Amino acid sequence: MKIKLKKRTILIRSFVVFAITLFFSVQAMAACWLRVQGTETWVKNPKSFSPWGFVQPTYYQSQDDVDPYADVRKDDFNIRRARLGVRGIVPNTDGRVNYFVLGEFGRNGVTENPNGDQGNFAALTDASVTLNYIPGMRLRLGQFKLPMGIDGLQAIHLHNYIEFSDVFFNLMLERFGKNRSVSAYRDIGVEIFDWFRFGQGKQYELAYALMLSNGNGINSQDNDRNKDIAGKIVVSRIFNNTKGPFRQEIHLGLWFINGKRTGFTFATPGPVNGEKTEQDRKRYGIEFYFKKDLKSYGALRVVTEGVWGNGWVYAPGFFNGAVPVSNRYFTDNTSVSGHGVPHADLDAFGWYIDLGYRPPVFNKKLELDFRYSYYDPDNGNDLSVDVSQDNLTLGLQYFFHKRARATVNYEIRDSHWNPAIDNRFMAQVTVVFK
Repeated sequence: MKIKLKKRTILIRSFVVFAITLFFSVQAMAACWLRVQGTETWVKNPKSFSPWGFVQPTYYQSQDDVDPYADVRKDDFNIRRARLGVRGIVPNTDGRVNYFVLGEFGRNGVTENPNGDQGNFAALTDASVTLNYIPGMRLRLGQFKLPMGIDGLQAIHLHNYIEFSDVFFNLMLERFGKNRSVSAYRDIGVEIFDWFRFGQGKQYELAYALMLSNGNGINSQDNDRNKDIAGKIVVSRIFNNTKGPFRQEIHLGLWFINGKRTGFTFATPGPVNGEKTEQDRKRYGIEFYFKKDLKSYGALRVVTEGVWGNGWVYAPGFFNGAVPVSNRYFTDNTSVSGHGVPHADLDAFGWYIDLGYRPPVFNKKLELDFRYSYYDPDNGNDLSVDVSQDNLTLGLQYFFHKRARATVNYEIRDSHWNPAIDNRFMAQVTVVFK
């Protein structure tokens, strides 16, 4: 069901009032991901060579009756992620030069092709160098995450759910076709960023990032002369001068990505498509994060994001033919299944709300999670049928240690364009080592 404009306006106004009230009244735990992923300044005693990684064995079970590209994991034990990397500062630079390298050995969109088959034994996910010389303008170069919303930017081993929200999975996770991986919310380019503390006791922080990138995903050269521009700004209130991925804070953020994509028009009969074409790809988002320890009453987390998209929208199966031929595009000059990934020129919108609660038992090691996500790739009503989808995820986490936890999710999925998609059960163990 599509959200009516009036209801959406009321929702946004209520969200803003709620966010401002909390911003000036509570304590929270989150992270400045620009700082944590791009520098070593948050580490108490940074080293020149610090190996680390994590592994996530996972089980999937669903009753889907869909093609592999829609759901390749119906009854599957899987090493969802197995990442190994190293990070640190370069010796004799006074800590002003640091690096971050990470590789993927698991089975996911980074190492699999669009059909779910093994595309690569291993793949590089991150490789960057940061120069911390210019005050207010730290310079990061290489392959790393784009400055975007929480669901894509945050470290995946700290994610509270096994899968991403619908809007980030479909609208922000790019597919490029052939044997290429998904974007993994990353690109190759250069970024300037920094953060500034202000206010009495330096309890407030303003963080920003501006990135120029190829717009062609990871481990690939630019395929045209177009570049993406992405930016983000976050205002936080920090408590107790905490640092790192678990610092106490509450924040509001805005971000954008602006670029173009090169593809091919749809032609019948195939397999060769029509003319080469370019489309705008614009994305915008707003985010709010709140997490508070309620002491004897447990702990509460509230996260919500809204994302808008214009142009070059991922359209699996062209939504069962709902996209007219004149608006169909492929990433490659072939319509062979699994090679030319279907896209459409549409206006999209999606949002999610994530609630987590740790009751005051088992030393707050148990967490109950609830997430509702909504995604409409045709928010502009260009198609004749409803192609929206929503997802209700019920979750349970148990934290053996801050570096080891078990997660169980049950997704109640409702797709208006593909009723063959059914509910799904998932279980995962995450272990971080360093």
